[in-house]
Amino acid sequence: MNAPQPPPVPAAPEAAGFDEEKAGELCAGIARGLLGDFSPALLLLPGTELRRAQALLAYAHGLFDAARQGGLEGERLAWINRWELTLEAAFAGERTGQPVLLRMARENERRRWPVDPLDELAACARRRALRRQPSTVADADVEALILGRAVAAALLEKSLNAEVDGLASALVRLGSLQRLGDEVRNRRCPLPASEVAEVEGGRFDPGQLLAAARRECPRLRSRLLRAPRGLAGLPSGYRRAAVFSLLAALSLLTEIEDPEIDLLKAPPRLRLGSRLGLLLRARWVGR
Repeated sequence: MNAPQPPPVPAAPEAAGFDEEKAGELCAGIARGLLGDFSPALLLLPGTELRRAQALLAYAHGLFDAARQGGLEGERLAWINRWELTLEAAFAGERTGQPVLLRMARENERRRWPVDPLDELAACARRRALRRQPSTVADADVEALILGRAVAAALLEKSLNAEVDGLASALVRLGSLQRLGDEVRNRRCPLPASEVAEVEGGRFDPGQLLAAARRECPRLRSRLLRAPRGLAGLPSGYRRAAVFSLLAALSLLTEIEDPEIDLLKAPPRLRLGSRLGLLLRARWVGR
């Protein structure tokens, strides 16, 4: 039987036709789609850090896309392992045909990626592949903290303080709330089983889902409001990006708590004017 292949996202052109600029555009598009309302934060990074962040987010997307695939658990784990091993081959100089991994390799040539955070990203994806729903609120919080810390540490290459860790984990959880409708339509649930019980056929009760999502908002807001005192030590571009993300998250939480918003059908989004206003505020506050 043939070995499982990585999932088809992102698409891989022929290695001989690899184009650095197109690979960068692919990573940028994946990063924008993954971050959604938070994608303007990337515009506050210096150009070299912007491209590095886009490559990392596209790589992480590949890992977690594999974790969300259908089929057997073993197949999902094999996809993740293959994606990770192919990255190692790209770091060793092989032309893999996967533009995202080759962009990661280019960034590794410019400045080596720290090993432990990349390993932790893959470990998070493996854990996600083995379950469709966290067991408890504490489990969901711990997993979000590990994932947020891994992404931040991969980019900043150093340990962060508790406030920045809290911000990163809150952003991970908030992103899962925005994708709640899509997740449950695919028979997955980012909300813990202790809060939302699975009913017949792998489905979830919409009323329970909305109530549990709104109960999560005060916990996330508390973490977000503690974040500002921990941002001073970040490099200026990342500090501005963090300020934008913090302001955007607070705005979105208020929308999610609105009982008129049906989070499952139409999750709240920042309007263009709001994004521009938050960008200006982040440039000013994050100086």
